[in-house]
Amino acid sequence: MSVDIDNFKPYIWPRPSFPFSLYYKDNLCRIFIIENLQHNWEWMLKYHKRFRPTDFFFVILGWHYHEYLVRQADIMLDILHLNKENFFILYNSQADKDIFSRYGYNGDIVNQNAWLDETLVMKPIKLQKEFDAVYVARRVAFKRHFLASKVPNLALVVGNNSAGGGEIDLPPYKYLNPAHLTPEQVCEKINQSHCGLILSEHEGACHASSEYLLCGVPVVSTPSFGGRDVWYNEYNSIIAEPTPDAVASAVEEMVRHPRDPKTIRDMHIEQSLKYRERFIIELSGVLKKFGVKNVDAKQYFYKNFFHKMRKSYKPDFESIF
Repeated sequence: MSVDIDNFKPYIWPRPSFPFSLYYKDNLCRIFIIENLQHNWEWMLKYHKRFRPTDFFFVILGWHYHEYLVRQADIMLDILHLNKENFFILYNSQADKDIFSRYGYNGDIVNQNAWLDETLVMKPIKLQKEFDAVYVARRVAFKRHFLASKVPNLALVVGNNSAGGGEIDLPPYKYLNPAHLTPEQVCEKINQSHCGLILSEHEGACHASSEYLLCGVPVVSTPSFGGRDVWYNEYNSIIAEPTPDAVASAVEEMVRHPRDPKTIRDMHIEQSLKYRERFIIELSGVLKKFGVKNVDAKQYFYKNFFHKMRKSYKPDFESIF
């Protein structure tokens, strides 16, 4: 594949701070956690010649990857002469795995929401249900708030519009947060609701979706690409057609037939632990591959586990590379 380096212009992370973590370091190898390959184009272009053969990258997918994005990632690695064997993709879904595999990447399904720390805020609370549904989402078009226009007793928790693009109109609601809510306040609103809404067609695994489930609240979702649906089953969710009538009908079903919060939460945690174990197995293999003998991968993982496994800041690459 031959591409002019000056003409390669992928979409990069739009802010100075972005997800990057030096996860493990010793004289034998360094292991990094990054997000979305081509988003890292600018710093990799500058520093890739300083990469070592024993630098290894776990790549979280923060968005649904269609073929164009995978091709961009492939072009980037080709331009920089980087070895695909040193990149392991943490897929959110089988669809992600299928398309990356066609381009020769290694990886496994380790959904991004497995990194939500279940010991923190999002838990079931015994509160009276005040809302038929809650929608925790930024006020942007791709969240498709209009699909909730026929849901009665709707609570809206609107986050910052960090994606840009202008605000959209909101559907009728019973509650709208007047200001930014703390995680504890968001948890309270979720627990006051019969179900949580996720109405986008394309995004990533969607943290809010799993936050509902960790609170023991079932989900009403539309069909989606990006990986949130791997957490859904017949008990904890309803997949509704993307129309206001279908969404309202699914919410009504959740109100009429409540689910057990503990069951929903336990299902999510059990699945998270399985994904984490897959990561630990791969981490163990990487350490052994580069001759690291005195580190237990499972112990290292849990000692260094943090919420979302995602640190956004502006790294000092000069000191790292």
